[in-house]
Amino acid sequence: MLALGAELAARGDVVAVACPAHPEFEAFIHRDFPRLYVRSLRGPGRVARLVSLRRIVSALRPDAVLVHGEGDALLAAIATGRRGAVVRRWRVDEQAPHQAPYQAPVARTWRTMLAAGCTRFTTWGLDSMAVSWPGPDPRREDAVSIPSVPMALWIVPPADHDEHTALALRAAARLYHRHPSLRIVLLGDTAALQSTRVHAAALGLTACVKVASLDTLLGDDDLNAAAVWVTAAGDTGAIATLAAMQRRVPVIVPARSSCATMVAAGTTGFVVTDADGSVIAAELTRLFADWAAFRAMGDAAQARAADLYGWSPFVGGAAEFLLRASGTPRPTSTVRPVRTRAS
Repeated sequence: MLALGAELAARGDVVAVACPAHPEFEAFIHRDFPRLYVRSLRGPGRVARLVSLRRIVSALRPDAVLVHGEGDALLAAIATGRRGAVVRRWRVDEQAPHQAPYQAPVARTWRTMLAAGCTRFTTWGLDSMAVSWPGPDPRREDAVSIPSVPMALWIVPPADHDEHTALALRAAARLYHRHPSLRIVLLGDTAALQSTRVHAAALGLTACVKVASLDTLLGDDDLNAAAVWVTAAGDTGAIATLAAMQRRVPVIVPARSSCATMVAAGTTGFVVTDADGSVIAAELTRLFADWAAFRAMGDAAQARAADLYGWSPFVGGAAEFLLRASGTPRPTSTVRPVRTRAS
């Protein structure tokens, strides 16, 4: 949301972020997204936040308010009224009640109906994934001088250890026994990944496992990995998948993950079932020994990410969508991403 808002601001829109008062978060926005204006929601509870948000809306008069979640959509709709529009973005894997993912129209829960009755209300990302990522600077030169496949497997697990992550660790253990120089990097918060680290230790991987921030994957530096195995779901999984593809690294995802549609199996990465651990270990062993195959798969991944999930088309589409939702005839719209606590 912040990256999208910053890009819209760079294109000429006036963009503000409304969020619960939190000095560290506000400082983060000022530091990393200086084009965005920050407005704090004051007071405890939803009523106090509603009053605070109504004051912000009255002062800024936004054309459109972009939110995550049903509770925030209702909060923004009541605060905005007929003075603007509210767009609710559906997260990847977020499922409407009694609906399959990405199946329109949206279920008419009472909160959705009330929001639609208060303002011009629309949804974005239910029929298809509304996701992209800026990616590395396309002007940077490829720093690889000696063709060699990095002996490293990066894993992006969910906060709660699950069977998909266990499968990835078992495959990593097979690889480690064959290639003692293998490095395994778990991406995420150290405290949240405690169960995953314990499982890795039980498989004898303590010496080769380290934990790094997810920002390591999302940054602009070259990605020093032979593959990125993404078992996290939702927006985290989708953006991690995209970030790896943009950096020419093959991606491995579970077959039952929504991210499976992002990967062309055998061409840009691998889509695995619960019984494919040994198969994927064999495929990665082949990649370790075949620079040409590794680079071809990485190039295909980068091309697919640019073609289907390119950042510039995504931002342009978002701007057009928000403009239509606002009903304003102006060529650009004032967009106000709102971040509030979950209901």
